[in-house]
Amino acid sequence: MATFLRVMNICLFSLLAVVAHANQPSKRPPPTVEIQAVGQQTLAQQLSALAVLKAQESIMLKPEVAGRVTAINFNEGQVVKEKQLLIQLDDDLLKAELATYQASLDLAQTEYQRYQALVKEQQVSVLDYERKKAELAQIKASMALVQAKIRQKQIRAPFTGVIGLRQFSIGDVLQANQNLVRLNKMNALKAEIKIPETHSQSVFVKQTVNLQVDGLANLVLKGQVAAIEPSLDANTRALIVRVNIPQVDSRVRDGMTARASFVLGQQQAIIVPEQALVAQGGKFVVFVFNNNEVKATPVEVGQRQVGQVVINKGLQVGDRVVVSGQNKLSKPQMPVKAIPVQ
Repeated sequence: MATFLRVMNICLFSLLAVVAHANQPSKRPPPTVEIQAVGQQTLAQQLSALAVLKAQESIMLKPEVAGRVTAINFNEGQVVKEKQLLIQLDDDLLKAELATYQASLDLAQTEYQRYQALVKEQQVSVLDYERKKAELAQIKASMALVQAKIRQKQIRAPFTGVIGLRQFSIGDVLQANQNLVRLNKMNALKAEIKIPETHSQSVFVKQTVNLQVDGLANLVLKGQVAAIEPSLDANTRALIVRVNIPQVDSRVRDGMTARASFVLGQQQAIIVPEQALVAQGGKFVVFVFNNNEVKATPVEVGQRQVGQVVINKGLQVGDRVVVSGQNKLSKPQMPVKAIPVQ
């Protein structure tokens, strides 16, 4: 009986030991993260602002005088040449008046030439000669006036450019100063940019400007500051800058917007991949790897680029930061298994 009890006790102790070992928690391996060394690059210091692209020259064609349209010598959207006749207004009455003056001019010139010969022979008075001379000059002046009125009936292109959509038809009776059609000179562009008052001293004439067109992906135009408004805008307190853009893409339209970047200089900056940043409490931290563990380090973020960000404060060149696996880090400081970023 005693032997049986001893055997039972041994079995019971063995069972308790197995159960205790089974209930002991297993130790998890540290999380695996990808790290990358912090580098330094030379970056261009830039000032960004919104720009509105405009045609180098743009005008709304309007008639100087009223009249009926008798001819339209252009197609909408085509390129027209400088001084090309675009619109003809009715000028029949003026041409008839000009023909009348032309007939009077021929007679006046004949009489003037005759009086010019007679006054030399003293057969007519000098006063009569001067009257004929004045009559001839008066007729020429009247003809010049009619010719000017005829030119007002002709609407010509003031420069070579692209004509827009017309707001009239042949046979319409136009009024003076009525909007007819827009003409844009698109072989070059200009941009008007408003610079905040705090950066007004950073912009100067002949400064290089890059313009990323919003409506056209991957299109960057090169420009140069041509002029600066001497006074600030009364409403926005901004400085208005005009930029000339000599080379233009045919897809660019007057009125498009672009993001202008003024090159202010160069600086050495610490760069990290954008995915290394972790937002915490309205600020950014980066997990820095050292001695087989990582530690959340607050950083001050600067200029952003595509996929990268400048760190103004908080990191040094050579620091190794976590760029993948931050979701596995549940504590501000904890051991990890680090592997180089792929």
